[in-house]
Amino acid sequence: MEQDADRTMPRRTAAQLGRRCFLFTACSLAPALAVADGLLQPGEVGNKVPSSGMPTEIRADRALRQFETGFHCAQSVFEAYASDFGIDPLVARRMTNALAGGSGVGGECGAVASGYLVLGLRHGSTKPCHGDVDKEAELFGRISCFVAEFKKRHGAITCRELLGVNLFTKEGREEALRKDLIMTRCPNYIRDAITIVDSLG
Repeated sequence: MEQDADRTMPRRTAAQLGRRCFLFTACSLAPALAVADGLLQPGEVGNKVPSSGMPTEIRADRALRQFETGFHCAQSVFEAYASDFGIDPLVARRMTNALAGGSGVGGECGAVASGYLVLGLRHGSTKPCHGDVDKEAELFGRISCFVAEFKKRHGAITCRELLGVNLFTKEGREEALRKDLIMTRCPNYIRDAITIVDSLG
């Protein structure tokens, strides 16, 4: 009977098995990997030197200058890291334009979303998910710490929650302009996203 049951069970591909393994490992081991690697714990901010060697304050100031000239949070944050990875600034701007304002669908603040991209470029794997489970778990451990610290500082990670308006509606834009929400709140999100990312190494 057992042999018959084995023959009728669908065979999982290596990729399917790898994804199951990855999901289990990432969910159960990411916090432990973060501790073992000396990463930030929720509520703590480290003083690690950024991977590129550029001081965090200089990078944050560069991003804020871009923001003040009219670029979105996502564009401003990511372009401040573009040269670290040999990415053309114009490509960086086009790529992250899609992340502005939660991408119009209630997603993460652009500064947060660009933080994910930077962590992925620094620590992500180039193999299929079943090929480097430990590296992916390490990456998502960093992202978990990043989100926890950002939430501790600001209470949320979505653009709509942070600003209290939907920038993709006429009413939301008018309220944001009336209260000057973008120029009074977004610089803090940009600076903190960069500070937290750089603290994670």
